[in-house]
Amino acid sequence: MTKIKYTAEDIFRPTSFPWHTYIDRKVSEDDTYEFRLKKALRSSGRLVSITGTSKSGKTVLCHKVIDKDDIIDLSGAQIQSQADFWNQLAEKIRLPIEVQTTKLVSNKTNLTVNAQAKGTIPFIASGNLGGQVGQEHMTGENVAEKEMRSNSAIMEYMISNKKILLIDDFHYVEDSLQMYIARVLKTELFNGLKAIIIYLPHRSDDAVRHNPDLIGRTTFIEIAPWAEAELKGIPEKGFSLLGIKTEDEALSLLAKESITSPQLMQENCLNLADRLIYEKSKEASIDFIQKAFKDTVINYSHYKSILKHVLNGPAQGRDKRKKYQFKDGSEQDIYHLLLRAMTIDPPVLSMHVEQIKKRFAELLTENEKIPNSLTISNTVNHISKILSEVAPRLDTIGWREQELFILDPFLLFYLRWSAMER
Repeated sequence: MTKIKYTAEDIFRPTSFPWHTYIDRKVSEDDTYEFRLKKALRSSGRLVSITGTSKSGKTVLCHKVIDKDDIIDLSGAQIQSQADFWNQLAEKIRLPIEVQTTKLVSNKTNLTVNAQAKGTIPFIASGNLGGQVGQEHMTGENVAEKEMRSNSAIMEYMISNKKILLIDDFHYVEDSLQMYIARVLKTELFNGLKAIIIYLPHRSDDAVRHNPDLIGRTTFIEIAPWAEAELKGIPEKGFSLLGIKTEDEALSLLAKESITSPQLMQENCLNLADRLIYEKSKEASIDFIQKAFKDTVINYSHYKSILKHVLNGPAQGRDKRKKYQFKDGSEQDIYHLLLRAMTIDPPVLSMHVEQIKKRFAELLTENEKIPNSLTISNTVNHISKILSEVAPRLDTIGWREQELFILDPFLLFYLRWSAMER
């Protein structure tokens, strides 16, 4: 029997479906996310709403449960208008904008006969005829006409062919357009459409939760952050297939620095596997893992220029900005202080304002006054505004109810492992 040999790229797939390292996560002892989604899709007339942090496996879950021929997926980042929604949907199902139809246009000719003797007119019996006989003669021509594709035709196709509509990154859709799509979905769900929307938990979801049309018609699936044990399952499966030994200490480090993201874990493992294969080693040491982290950071160097804008802060008042004394002897402003606070162990994707203050205390000298809650809130809002201007399509940070949310684990990973000066 021929032994199957895998490559690192076969096993660890950060940007495509991870066939060999897929983890069917549990919601409880008797329930998994996979089972919950399958159950939701069996119910007619219900919208499925999936939320979870960025790169937490929401899209992978959908592609695991739904056959690739049945899924029609759209990206919310590319829906800027009602026309965008319908045109992209039509393109996915390959329905043309115009449909040409052909019909026969007929002309009638009446033939009248006045006969008094034997006739030889076709279909008329011979004999003495009295009165008049009429016959229709048919001629015609084919006429081509163009009809515009209708939105109802798109939905009829989706429903009749049992396609499932998936709208990823729904939080990128402008609020009023979200409401429009929600109303469309409400109508078509009643007609038999199956639909899923995916969005981040800390972005606006009012179109779903607060739309009266969808109350009682939506199944909510909230994807919890990955636990360490779940993340460890990815390298355990993958490196076993590659014949590479991984100790628990190595697995714990990989899980910690992958910051609840299976996608980040896949990429770190891929870079680690490449390192080990290059060095002809069969053991994943801490040294190799740290080198792999630096390899991962290289792929996200676009954050460097983005974060420079953050470190500069708003131009207004830059020269008068307060400098804080750090324990390492340096003096930096509030923007440097906040970014450095994000990098302190343990890596977390959300911090209440009081937790931020504790991290500040770890960085600043004992005599330095800790910034108050208002200053922290204003700083986060300034940073959020800067990021939305320089990187409007990136999930970065959010601030809600005195809590900082780091929406992209790759951003936090870059902050922790880049050599960028802060």
